[in-house]
Amino acid sequence: MFVRVALSAFIFTTALFTLFLPEAHAGTRNSHLKFESGWIRVTSSDHPLTAGYITISNMGSKDFVLMSVSSAFAKMVELHETKFRNNVVKMRELKNGVKIPANSTIHLKPKGLHLMFKGLTTTIKEAEKYKVKFIFMNGSGVEVTMVGKRVGSKATAEKHKH
Repeated sequence: MFVRVALSAFIFTTALFTLFLPEAHAGTRNSHLKFESGWIRVTSSDHPLTAGYITISNMGSKDFVLMSVSSAFAKMVELHETKFRNNVVKMRELKNGVKIPANSTIHLKPKGLHLMFKGLTTTIKEAEKYKVKFIFMNGSGVEVTMVGKRVGSKATAEKHKH
């Protein structure tokens, strides 16, 4: 009897967490997205914005579209693209999101696609960990831990499968 009750409680709890906690964490099975080497530029104490970078791989057979990003340490996070034309740097927000084609990888990196954290509520410190939520067109969300890094330092090798 006890085993049956314990097993039922375990199954119920697992189903509850699956339904109400959509964020995926490292080691989640049956998922197609992998987040690697996520880092955020270190800031001074009163700097209002910074950039973040990460590699996202889609190992599935369907495209994903990253629509938005959020975090508790910034009032807003924008998806940005940097382009160079006639020796002029132009940065623009990608309001329609970023497509991650099936069986491919995108790199959010300096001088290219990146995250722009605006209205920082805290100083980004080296080696500190920060949670960032990636939200996709299909409504799913993935919480990823990114690390504060100084410009020019190696990005973290921490990997997340989702």
